[in-house]
Amino acid sequence: MKNAATQRERIRQYLHANTCGTRNEIGKACDILTQTMCARLDELEELGHVVRFGRRICSETGALNIEYRLSGNQRAAMTRKAGRAA
Repeated sequence: MKNAATQRERIRQYLHANTCGTRNEIGKACDILTQTMCARLDELEELGHVVRFGRRICSETGALNIEYRLSGNQRAAMTRKAGRAA
């Protein structure tokens, strides 16, 4: 995946389908390198699309990591969009 906008959308879609995830979990599922995930999640946070949810043990690393999820407004917008597409 080369395009930053495409990567951000894949992250948003992952979080819509999976509720939440750590950088490593999302990166593995979306095939995005960890260092790139950091930049994309920061961008999505600045846009108000993603929020830090808490901390938990990452299933990929076994370490305590920050967990991310879609903001409430973003989740509602994606759910409406998915409903129109069906």
